[in-house]
Amino acid sequence: CTPPPPVDAPAAGDSESAAPAAAESATGSDEVLQVWITWGDNPAQIQALFDQYGEANGVTVQVNAPVETDKVIAALAGNDPPDILVTGGPDNVGTWAREDLVTPLDDLISTSGIDLEDIYDAPLSQCAYQGSYFCLPWGTDTYALFWNKDLFEDAGLDPEQPPQTLEELVEMAKQLTIVEDDGTISQIGFVPDFSWSHLDLYTAMMGGWWYNEDGTEITFTSDAVVNALKWEQQFYCNSDYSTDEIQRFKSGFGDYSSPDNGFYNGKIAMMVEGEWQPGPNFIQNYKPELYYGVAPFPYPQADPGRANTSVVSGSVVMIPAGAKNKEASADLLAWMVSPDVVAEEMVANFNLPSSAKAAEDPRFHENDKFEVFLNLMGDPNAVAPIMSPINGEVTTALGQIEEQVLA
Repeated sequence: CTPPPPVDAPAAGDSESAAPAAAESATGSDEVLQVWITWGDNPAQIQALFDQYGEANGVTVQVNAPVETDKVIAALAGNDPPDILVTGGPDNVGTWAREDLVTPLDDLISTSGIDLEDIYDAPLSQCAYQGSYFCLPWGTDTYALFWNKDLFEDAGLDPEQPPQTLEELVEMAKQLTIVEDDGTISQIGFVPDFSWSHLDLYTAMMGGWWYNEDGTEITFTSDAVVNALKWEQQFYCNSDYSTDEIQRFKSGFGDYSSPDNGFYNGKIAMMVEGEWQPGPNFIQNYKPELYYGVAPFPYPQADPGRANTSVVSGSVVMIPAGAKNKEASADLLAWMVSPDVVAEEMVANFNLPSSAKAAEDPRFHENDKFEVFLNLMGDPNAVAPIMSPINGEVTTALGQIEEQVLA
């Protein structure tokens, strides 16, 4: 072993692939507002939501979802963008802001009645760039620890007591790992990069990030980043099994959205995952009988003050600089981030509401596992990615580093 970027999680509604779809409501108006969304497995549901705005305001709102990022970039650069753009995260917003491809929203916020106090701190902070907002959150995501209670019982562990500290997680993972006499793994306790990289969470849990606070300096060699990579590395480089064997074992995991998902079928005992998993599109759909729990990700034993640390990031909405009717775009954006609309869209997709008022909707409190994520989002230890104009390059470089560390 030797010492990659966090991969985007499914954003709101991004549970399965879907063909791009576009539809428009019949309002009798010649005005058509174009909304492009880079995710969306159920475009009809999204279109129906926007039809409510169209019918109330005498306009046609045409939703196109999902739209490939390459098409978005070409439209922004070619000055033929949609009126509203929604992406699964803020990764490109800093670059687009630097290149004057998206509109600063500060004036809109002050004149439209958008209540920033209603937006949770962490998802709002991901939209700040050089003192201005170039996007606003439209729902959000965060992560927690999932554990298979049946596998805990089989290993002689209390199924109602997940690990509280990182050190406990390491020890429990060993107890939950089964290596056959021939050296092959038949069950593993924990894989730090299943189903994708979670280096962001581990770095935050170590007390840092890979930028300084204003995003102007890269801090790859900081203690937080180095310690996070070392913590991950121990799950690949140890005396219980070879690195090649864990890679072979991982290759046998089924598709993410299928009953053969490695966690669903009992091959992996603990995982880091998002709030969408307990919902109707995932565990309820593919493995409804799964006996599992959800808890905040463990903290370092030496620093209990980091308990409930989570990284909060998700869908953001912006107005392209080339939007033809900025006033109409602004009105539609203000409607999108209103509590009632946020509640409707996030309930439909089992994602977190970025609005505190929306979070009061009783539908968000019907699932005790989802409640874990709600609490994490509002915790003082919730953090958001720092926006930078070189997020893409940094993410690629970190991905390469992590891949080498775990090789």
